[in-house]
Formats: sequence, C-alpha cells, structure tokens
Amino acid sequence: MGIYVNTLQEEAVFQIKKLIIEGEIKLGQQIKEVELSNLLNMSRGPIRESLRILNQEGLVTYYPRRGMFVTSLEKADINEIYDIRLALEKIAVELGFSFITEDTLQTQMKLVEDMKVNSQENRKDKLVELDLQFHETIVRLPGYARLLNTWASYNALIELIFAKVFELNVESGEDISENHEKLVQALIKEDKKAFIQELEDHYMTAKQNLLHIW
Repeated sequence: MGIYVNTLQEEAVFQIKKLIIEGEIKLGQQIKEVELSNLLNMSRGPIRESLRILNQEGLVTYYPRRGMFVTSLEKADINEIYDIRLALEKIAVELGFSFITEDTLQTQMKLVEDMKVNSQENRKDKLVELDLQFHETIVRLPGYARLLNTWASYNALIELIFAKVFELNVESGEDISENHEKLVQALIKEDKKAFIQELEDHYMTAKQNLLHIW
C-alpha cells in the first residue's frame, strides 16, 4: 500500500485501507458511504469511487440490495492465497536468482531496517507496505511482467490477511521484521536452494500460525 497520494480519490483509497489494516473496520463489516464521508471529512464522490476501486481489487465486496462489505476470508482462502503466493515466488527465485545484485541485497536490508523502525512506532499500515515491497523485489528478479501482475493481483487479499493477523495478534511487528531478516541472511549466502527452503518455511509457518486460530 503506497503512501503517496495526489487526488482525493487516491487519498480515500489509502485511508480506507489503513482503517481496515488497523482494525477500525473489521473483515465482513458493512461499509457505508455516509459514515466514511463523515469519518474522513470527504464528499461522497471520492468515497464512492474509492470503494469501486477497492471492490475491483477484492478488498471489499458488493452484494446487490445489501451494499458494500469488507471481504471476508475463510480458512480455505488462507490456504489458497499462501500456497499460490509461495509458488509464484519460488518460480521467480528459480528464474531470477542469478540476477541478484548488491543493490538487491541493500534494498532488502533497508526494507528490513524500516520494518524494525515502523514496528517500534506501531505503524501497521507501513509494515504491510514494506512486506509487500520486500516480496515484490523477489518477484521482479526474472523481469517477467505477467508473473509480477499475477502475484500483485493478490495484494489486496494479503492486506486483508494482515488486518486479521494484527487483530488476532498472530504476529507482532517485531516478528515480521525478524522473519524477513532471516530471508535476507539466506540471500546473502547466495545459495538458491537454501533461500527457497527459507522462503517455504517463511510462508508455511505464517500460514499454520494463522490457521491455528482463524
């Protein structure tokens, strides 16, 4: 989730995502234009358009004659989302590991350091953004646009999962930074097989912890 905004519509998208990630609006909760308009001090036009965008992304779901709701996720959804994201990232590593440079390592290390800072400041929305950036860097390695687009199509669902992770205290910000630091250390070793194993452990541990209390 980016933080740069230059229109009311983009700001509304950002603010609504932030409300969901921080648990101010719960998964499955109905979203009403009037309430959001008052809460965000915006006219209903940008709110309505932002909800249309979030509906396209999958963060919210529209039900005829009922209205707009934050998308709910079941255990089967968690299984599917984590397994697909892991599979896509493993493909990216298999195809692009040889393209890792010192700049790649520095980028990932900086993201982990930023995670630590934002964990201390309890910036949940920023932690989600940094997590997505970290994994996007991996997926970008082979330079395949279709692979990246397929992976990115799940970003809104990952944001929903993080909202639940924070609500249920499955992982703290400190946990998130430590888990990604392990991935960086595996990258530094320049061992593709070891990195893939660390990536699998990263996803599978997170998935099992979440499913245990979902």
